[in-house]
Formats: sequence, structure tokens, C-alpha cells
Amino acid sequence: MSEQAHSAVTISEPTPEVVAQLLDVVATHSVDHALSDIEQMIARLRADAEEAAEAREVLRNTPADVLREALRLRAARIETAR
Repeated sequence: MSEQAHSAVTISEPTPEVVAQLLDVVATHSVDHALSDIEQMIARLRADAEEAAEAREVLRNTPADVLREALRLRAARIETAR
């Protein structure tokens, strides 16, 4: 439909038909743009999920005393940021 809308649009005079065609072109472009943004967001979420899975695996294998100290440091950092 996008190709048809682009090739059919003639901007010689703003008749209702031409304006309707232009609206189709804009709508198609907006949908394409939104889909591209969604695809990029999904790719980022997948990468973040992989990173989180790796972090969970490392944490599972971390000794308890190291985890306690890390939690203390993290809490202190959060408190300082307030």
C-alpha cells in the first residue's frame, strides 16, 4: 500500500482525493516508523534480559560474605544519592 500511495499522489491541487492520499502516505510512514522503533526496543530488551541472566548466574555463585558487603555498599550508595 505504501508504494501505491506514494506513486498515486499528485500535489497539483489540494482536492479532497489528493488530501486523502497524502493522509494515507503520512499514516503509512508513521506506522513504519513506529514498527521500527518497536523492533529496536525489543532488541534492547532482549540484550538487557541476557545481561540480567548472566548477572543472576554470577550472583548465584558469589559467596555470602561478598554478597553482604556488596549489599551494604549498594545501600550506602543509594543513601548518598538522596
